[in-house]
Amino acid sequence: MLTSMGSQGYWLPYRVASGAWQMQQDRQLLDGMRRDPRLVLRFYGWDQLTLSLGRHQVWPDSLMGVSSGIPTVRRPTGGRAVLHQAAADQAELTYSLGIPLLYLRETLPNLKRACVYDYCCRFLVQGLAELGIAVDAPSPDECGIQERLYPNKISCFAARTRADLSWRGQKLIGSAQLWQPWGILQQGSILLRPNRALWERHLSGSTVVGIHDICPQSPGIPGLIEHFLRVAGQCFSVDWQRQENCPKN
Repeated sequence: MLTSMGSQGYWLPYRVASGAWQMQQDRQLLDGMRRDPRLVLRFYGWDQLTLSLGRHQVWPDSLMGVSSGIPTVRRPTGGRAVLHQAAADQAELTYSLGIPLLYLRETLPNLKRACVYDYCCRFLVQGLAELGIAVDAPSPDECGIQERLYPNKISCFAARTRADLSWRGQKLIGSAQLWQPWGILQQGSILLRPNRALWERHLSGSTVVGIHDICPQSPGIPGLIEHFLRVAGQCFSVDWQRQENCPKN
């Protein structure tokens, strides 16, 4: 499926599970890079409607009733709240990308966060372009305004930062990172066909759009995983090898 391209990396097969299990897997993915410094990419789904909060996000008391009855998990990465629909809805594809800092130091002349985000998101931008979706390219001034507004937002999809991708003003992919001395974990939510009424009910003010809303002919989840794996292999010059589980420390 994927040809040899240089650097070594592994990918994990798509799995549907609880939010708590998925977050544990991502922590394990990041910790595993300490002794196994390879790039890693995984895609996954949620077993039920779940709300995830950023690493340091404080959930307002005024919204406690909104999340009542919905499983809530805290991500290891930053950012704001994201509503994850059940995998059965085919509404979202979640991804996690692990990149060793050694790899980044050899690849990027500048390790400023903005540059690292741009680099990590290249496979998403290119992958969307190959599907016929050209993401917005806001000016630096617009990015600055959006990023100043972002900390005051409750929903990740209510404003855009350098880490996010949008289409005609509607947010398509939200991403966030956690840096450690040995590597970076980037988690992200790729919307496919989000239920806008559901988003508005639980995270009011979110402006969401999905790949299948824009391009109904785009492949389903298995095809999209294959597609983004191939593009990521090109962007990171990596030869992906399948691995069944995250390495244990």
